Amino acid sequence: MDVLKDSRVPTFVLSSSSSSNTRVKSSLPTLCMKSSSDDQIAKVRRTLASHTAAFLIATTLIASPVSSVLPSWFAPDVALAAKDGGATFAAASSQVNKDPESLLRWALPIQNKPLREAQKALEQVPFDLRRLQWSKADDNLRKAEGILKNKRKDILAKFSAGKQEKANQMLDEIVEAFPDFRDPLSAKNSERVVELGRDVLRKLGRVEELQIDAFPYEIPAEYKNLPILKGRATVEVIVKKAGNQSFDIDGVLYDQGKMTLVLDGYSAPVTAGNILDLFERGFYQNAEILRSDGFVIQTGDPDGNEGPLDGFVDPKTKQLRTIPLEVFAKSDKQPLYGLTLEEDGRGAAQTVLPFSAYGTLAMAREEFTPDSASSQWFWFLFEPDLTPAGRNLLDGRYAVFGYTIDGGFILKDLKEGDRIASTRILSGLENLQKPNDLVAQ
Repeated sequence: MDVLKDSRVPTFVLSSSSSSNTRVKSSLPTLCMKSSSDDQIAKVRRTLASHTAAFLIATTLIASPVSSVLPSWFAPDVALAAKDGGATFAAASSQVNKDPESLLRWALPIQNKPLREAQKALEQVPFDLRRLQWSKADDNLRKAEGILKNKRKDILAKFSAGKQEKANQMLDEIVEAFPDFRDPLSAKNSERVVELGRDVLRKLGRVEELQIDAFPYEIPAEYKNLPILKGRATVEVIVKKAGNQSFDIDGVLYDQGKMTLVLDGYSAPVTAGNILDLFERGFYQNAEILRSDGFVIQTGDPDGNEGPLDGFVDPKTKQLRTIPLEVFAKSDKQPLYGLTLEEDGRGAAQTVLPFSAYGTLAMAREEFTPDSASSQWFWFLFEPDLTPAGRNLLDGRYAVFGYTIDGGFILKDLKEGDRIASTRILSGLENLQKPNDLVAQ
C-alpha cells in the first residue's frame, strides 16, 4: 500500500475484485491511478455511474489519453442567452458553453440587454459554421452589426456619463470591422471568419467591462486580511519540459509553451487575489508540475511532493497562508464562502465559472477542509466523456478562479517534472488590493 506524500488532498479507498484495497492520497479533487492497459481504463469508465460522489470524482480523473484541445472560440446557440441581458450565462440542458472567453464575458457583472444580444449573435457564428449554415452565420453577423448601430443610444445609456464617449468610440471601431467578414464568408473561409470574430468579441468584451463602475459587492470582513482582486488580471505563463526536451503537440515540436491566463476577480476575488499576489511575488517561477494524468495538471507546491511544505508561508507572519473555499452560484449576488454548494443544500446549482472549458484554472485543497487552499492550483483538462460540462461533480466543490484563453494546446504534453520557466503579469495588477491597502480604506 503506497501513499503519495502530499497533505493537501483527499484520500480515496478503491476496492476491486482482483486486488486488495488501495489508499491513495492526492492534492487534487481526483485520484491518480496508474493503469497499464486500455481494458483496465475501460472497465473503470463503465463503473462510474454506480459509485458515490467521492468515488466518482476519483475515477473521473483516472489516467487516460488527453482529450483533443477544443476550439478556443465556440459556444452553442442554445446555451448563450443571458436572461434580460444579465451577468450570468444560462446553460442549456444538452449543450454547454465550452469557450473560456465566452464564459468570462457572460460572467461580467453588467446589465445591458442590447449589448448582450449583439454578443450572443456573434458567438453563434462559429456554431453556424460548424454546421455549414453559411446564411445563418451571415444573418447573425448582420444582426450584431445592426444592434451595435441602431441600438447605440440604448447601449450607451447603461454607461456612466464619463464613460459614454469612450464606449461610443470603441463601438465605432467594432462596427468598422464588420465589412471585413464579407469576403471570407463569401469564400466560405471559416478559419478566417472565426479569427475575425474572435477579435471583434474580445473588443466587445472590453466594452462590456468598461461599463462596470465599481466592484459589485462587499468582501466579507474576515477575508480582508488576504489579497483581493477587484477586477481581472492577465498573466503570461511560459512552461518548459524537463531536460530541455521539446513539447510534441500532434507531431509539431515546440521549445517552450506560452499560455495566457485570465484571473477573474469579479467572480472569485479572494482566490484570484491570492494567486495574483503569488504571481507578483515570483512564487511560481520554476515551479514543478506535480501531477499530469490526462484530466488535471497541478502545480504550486513550493518544495515538490517530497518536501515538508504544502503551500505559501507568508514571510511576515511565518505562517502558512490559506484561503476560504469561494464558489459563486449563478443565482447569487456574491460568492459563497467556506461551504460547497452541496453542503449549502444546492448541489445542482450552476456556477458563474464552471468546469466546462479546457484549461479551467482552479484551486487544490484538502477534500474535507474547504478553507485549506494555499498555493497549489490546477488546470482542468475538460474531457466530455468522463466529466461532461454542466454535469460534472467539480462545479460548486472547488474554486475556479479563471481560464486559459491562449496557448492551452501545450497542456496536451505538459507532464510531471516539467516546469513553469517564467511568469509575467500582463495587466490588472492595479486591481490587486493587499491587506494594507484594505485596512487604509
